[in-house]
Amino acid sequence: MAARADLDAVRAVANAFIASISAELREISLQIHAHPEEGFSEVFAHRLITEYLARKPQVQVAPSKDKALVTAFVATYDHSASRAGANHGQDAVTTIGFCSEYDALPMGHACGHNLIAISGIGAFLTAAHLAEIFDLPVRLKLFGTPGEEGQGGKINMINAGDFADVDFAMMLHPGNIDLAHPTYLAAQHLDVEYFGKEAHAAASPWDGINALDAVVTAFNAIAHLRQQILPTDRIHGVITHGGAAPNIIPAYTRAEIMVRSERQDHLQENLFPRVLACLESGVAATGCTMKTGTTPAYADVVTNVPMTDVYAHELLVQIGVDVGDPHEQRSVSRGSTDMGNVCYVVPSIHNVFDTGCKAEIHSEEFLAHAKTQEAHDKTLQRVACLVMVAYSLMTDADLRSRARAEFAKVPKPKTK
Repeated sequence: MAARADLDAVRAVANAFIASISAELREISLQIHAHPEEGFSEVFAHRLITEYLARKPQVQVAPSKDKALVTAFVATYDHSASRAGANHGQDAVTTIGFCSEYDALPMGHACGHNLIAISGIGAFLTAAHLAEIFDLPVRLKLFGTPGEEGQGGKINMINAGDFADVDFAMMLHPGNIDLAHPTYLAAQHLDVEYFGKEAHAAASPWDGINALDAVVTAFNAIAHLRQQILPTDRIHGVITHGGAAPNIIPAYTRAEIMVRSERQDHLQENLFPRVLACLESGVAATGCTMKTGTTPAYADVVTNVPMTDVYAHELLVQIGVDVGDPHEQRSVSRGSTDMGNVCYVVPSIHNVFDTGCKAEIHSEEFLAHAKTQEAHDKTLQRVACLVMVAYSLMTDADLRSRARAEFAKVPKPKTK
């Protein structure tokens, strides 16, 4: 393997480089925050990031292999032909991927994806700098992953083969706490429509078929189901269309539902079919017809322990943050992410970091905080820790072996 430099010296080089690009990253973050774009429509953010990366030496920027993902990209830095690589052969070359997100919620960047964008960029460029300074045989990739908020851009990129040649992957997510072992639930988004028949609600209600009764029946059935599910399961939804007027029997209703579980196999094989049965109860009770649609399912995040142990150690060494007991960290769900799907195809980590905001994400308070100098500074502090995970993977064959062995234990999804 490539020789390891003194870790304090490596940290010093990494932090100095991060400081040198901090102003550039800050401007990108602020621009993305000021121009929020929802999933698969991130034209401004995509152009801003890719033009910035294209100006960096030895960085090649290409579109996703999924040509429909026009706001996705893959940036590559290839140092595999270094002297260290020549000495140790191609087997010594490791490919490490970082992920950036930049889509917004309807309320704006209340999930801090402007910070996720620059964390990925910063880690990618800093790791490239370390590879050059210490002459390490490595290929680095930065994945620009659109549509994380529900559309599953990473899933599309996985299916297209963008992650096919990656050995390890990592990213950071902002929050109000530092977590090296976060719990992200598997999730399935479900749209349901009921079709009935209009009638005058007072003069001839018997001539109608009530689509509102169908969706209400379904929601009541789900409410009863909640008594019989695991404490880690979640079912929640909204009725987006409930009818046109109170004196008309509604002929059409629509709802959106999210079903989540701690593991994707339990979600698909147990919980989701039971939720579908609740929706079908609305059909049985009213005589309506029903149409359902789903988006790609998000897998649960399977944290690679050897990789995240390095990150946790760096948090303690570099900024004095002790993340504590892994079991306690896993006790609180952080929601769902399509990074979970990446975790099932390559050893990965998806660490949460404290931005200094006490409010939870998806709030007006977090939206305002995501553009502050404090949030920026804390983001780059964690970037410096994440980069040391990449450096360790580049230089420590034992870590690579342990990370791969841990990944081999991850149960692979069943194919239908």
